[in-house]
Amino acid sequence: MLKQFKLLFIALFLGTFIVACSDDNSAQTDSKDTSAAPAEMTSEDTTDTTGAVEDETDTIAGMTKEEAIAKWGEPDVTQTHTIDALTVDHLEWHKKDGITSVQFHNGVAQFSQFVPAE
Repeated sequence: MLKQFKLLFIALFLGTFIVACSDDNSAQTDSKDTSAAPAEMTSEDTTDTTGAVEDETDTIAGMTKEEAIAKWGEPDVTQTHTIDALTVDHLEWHKKDGITSVQFHNGVAQFSQFVPAE
């Protein structure tokens, strides 16, 4: 009987040890801590930078890859991924006013982003 308890405690200890040392961090705890309140934003904190971004990215929708290269020159960063019939090209142009990123699906612009220089 004592031998069975020993084996049971060893098994429980090893099981607890394996669970505690695992790399799976998907366990979530319900925390009732509300000490982190969202930051309040005042009108002084907001600046209107959408004008420059809209001017740059509004004309990109539907643009072909060749038109973008003709407009901004050769890209500084180029990535291409092919999944079945879909070819995704990501191009970036690094200029002194900011970075323009465009994602093309089968040669046609789908997504774009302009990040102004600091």
